[in-house]
This record gives sequence, structure tokens and C-alpha cells, in this order.
Amino acid sequence: MHSRNSDTAKTLYDDRQIRRAAAGGLASRWDPLVLQLTGVLLAIGANALFAASDTLVKLLSTRYPIFQIIAMQASVACIVVGFVIWRDRAYRFSAIRNPKMLIGRGFLAGVGTVSGFYAFSLLPLADVYAITFGSPLVVTVAAAWLLGERTGLARSIAILIGFAGILIMVQPGHGALSLGHLAAFMNVFVGAGVVLIMRSIGSQENRAIMVAAVMAGQLAASLPGVFMSHAPAWSDVGLVIVSGLVMVSAQFLMIEALRRAPASSVAPMQYTKLVWAIPVGLFVFGDEPKLHVLAGALVVIGSVLYLLNHQRRAEGWARAVSVSAPDDLETAAQQECVKKAG
Repeated sequence: MHSRNSDTAKTLYDDRQIRRAAAGGLASRWDPLVLQLTGVLLAIGANALFAASDTLVKLLSTRYPIFQIIAMQASVACIVVGFVIWRDRAYRFSAIRNPKMLIGRGFLAGVGTVSGFYAFSLLPLADVYAITFGSPLVVTVAAAWLLGERTGLARSIAILIGFAGILIMVQPGHGALSLGHLAAFMNVFVGAGVVLIMRSIGSQENRAIMVAAVMAGQLAASLPGVFMSHAPAWSDVGLVIVSGLVMVSAQFLMIEALRRAPASSVAPMQYTKLVWAIPVGLFVFGDEPKLHVLAGALVVIGSVLYLLNHQRRAEGWARAVSVSAPDDLETAAQQECVKKAG
């Protein structure tokens, strides 16, 4: 038992050292406020690229099966990821610290891509985004259930309000939910699983390895496309290449954003996708924004922002304790030495 506690303490210490080293390397070159602002701007850029990639996927879904689109997009992205892995010399198996977690990350990426692309093929972009905005609510509930994190009355009320916002968006009873809605809801839970995994390994794994796990999962999920695909038209080859390059660029940008700014600052930037989705849906696909979807989305966004602000305050308190703890321990040790000397 003592050995297990020692190993756990060492792991936590090593993880803290890794985080401090990464933060120190960046902080030595950047002012902390500038660093955080850079992270937020990178997150906005990443979400804009994700929205652009989703738009191209929706365009291609009118002409190709979902599984074929995934295979084509991931194949293009793998070329970029392979180059980065070679450049970073991360191709040795010893460079992987959490193989099981990475396999889980890849599996969820495959499932999430299939469900997300299918939802985009049936629903307006804004509707899919609005539903998937509920993913942080699921993360909070899962963290309380699986990780034992305390929720509290105020956070519980915020979670219930957020789920009420989702009900406003889908309007149960006013019509049967489509398969597109079910696919979007599946994406909510998959996204929550990804966040929980990234909480565990995000600061430990090489960025190219993490993106490679996503690409591997997508390629595995696209295997059914082998039996239903057909050669793309030359006019669509450019769209496929751009879609793959945009998607993998968004992945790398988001990882860099999380290196520079805390998750509580980066996560709200996903809501900027709605800013892109509404005009694109209206002018490209002819999807007029629905008032109940926008109203429900605002409720969900407000709920999640409250939860993120609560998390930010908790992280600030934890940092204050972690900073003061060594001084307290040192003071106690000094007092003990004085007692013994006396």
C-alpha cells in the first residue's frame, strides 16, 4: 500500500514538473497575459477552421457516403501528421506514454467523426453545433460520477438549466427526433469522453501522437467505406484536399491553444462556431436559423459559462494552495528543527 501511494505521489510530482517545464518554457518568452490571449486567439482560429471543415464535409455529403468522406479526409491529414511525427522524432514506441488512453482517444475520434458527419449531412450546421454545446454539461456530470468531483447545489442547478436549454432546442413532442438529432446527441457524449481523456494525458503526450491517434481512429471508422465508395470527381478532389488540410490544422491549433491558455479560457471559444454556422447555413445551404434553436443555445451557453467560471475560481484556489504548501511545509520543518535544537 505504501509503495502504491509512493508511486502515485511520484506520478503526480512528475506530471506537475512536466506542466511547470512546459509553462516555464513558454513563459520565459511570453508575458502570461499575452500567452493566455494568444491561446484564446488560437482557439478562435481552430474553431473557425473546424467550422470550415464541417462546411466542406456537408457539401461533400451530398455526393459521397459518409465513410468515404472520412477516409478521404483522414488520408490527406495523415500525410501532414506523418511529416510532423518524423520532424519531432516521435515515431518511437517509447515516445508514447499512455497507449491505452490513446487507443481510447482514437476509438472515440472514429465514433465521433461518424456521428458528427452523419448529423451534418441531415441537419443544419447551427443545429448540430447548438446540440453539441451541451458536451461540457455531460463532462461535469461524468466527472462527479467517475472522478468523485464535488458538484454542489449551484452547479447542479446550472447543469439542469443547461439540459433544459437542450430540450428547448429539440422541442420534444413537437415532432419526432430524426436520426440526425440522435447522431448529434451521440457526439455530445463522445465529446465528453474525449475531454475526460485529454484531462488525463493532454500534458504528457506529444501533440503529433495525439493527432495521429485521431487520424487512426478515423481511418478505422471509415473501413465500411471500402465497400460503398466510388472514385471522386476531379472537381471534388480539391475540396477533399482542402478539407483534410483544414481539419488537421484545426487539431494542431487547438492543442497549441491549450498549451498557452487554461481550458476554462479555451473552451468557451467553441461557441464562435455558431457565428460562422448561421451565415454559412443561410447563404450556402439555405438553412434559415430557427428561433427556438438559438434560444436554447443561449441557455446552454450561459449554463456552461457559469460552470467554466466556477471551475476557473476553483483552479485559482488550488494553485494558491499548491504555491503556499511548500512554504508551509518548510516552515513546519524549521520549527521542528528549532524544537529539537532547544
